[in-house]
Amino acid sequence: MGVYIFTPEDLVRYGSARPEQLEVLREAVLEKKDILIVGTSRSGKTKLVEALLHYVPDEWKIAVITAYGEFKPFRPNIEVVDTEFDRRSTDVRTSEVIEKIRRINPDYVVIDTVHTVDVATILKTLIDDYAFIVTSLALTDDIKGEVMHWLRIDEDTFNRFDVVVELARDWRTGLRKINRIYKVKDGELIQIL
Repeated sequence: MGVYIFTPEDLVRYGSARPEQLEVLREAVLEKKDILIVGTSRSGKTKLVEALLHYVPDEWKIAVITAYGEFKPFRPNIEVVDTEFDRRSTDVRTSEVIEKIRRINPDYVVIDTVHTVDVATILKTLIDDYAFIVTSLALTDDIKGEVMHWLRIDEDTFNRFDVVVELARDWRTGLRKINRIYKVKDGELIQIL
């Protein structure tokens, strides 16, 4: 049996997203907005990324930075850059990833909860050149503070994101869903859905 990749329609079917939420995100992807997806562990961050990548046109290239084979290249235009801890320094691994991204020259770069490279350096180096979808833990209601902590980014880098998607998981039922969608304006999160 293969790995099942969630589609936007699956998210609606299972109550994880409403159509109007997905429409906002579809438009953001097609406009190459920088998107940040946050939530607790097991809240559905990677599944939402998979669903959003269905909106990317076939002619666009996507580079996915992940670790230990956690992301499957389910479309021919997805190139996975897999990184893992090894004897090399984090700086060396990070430089290698930046070089690979530049060689791929993607329309979108996905960073899916990676702690094997320095995400802050990748973003500072490349956010002017590429559109990003980045996932991050957020364990409290202080989304901005949590993202800055977990990704080790500064406020200026956080403020470069256009859209923030907050996920929630009901621990009793296991339901994972889009809780809120924000736009980032002047360093503030403004709820749009």
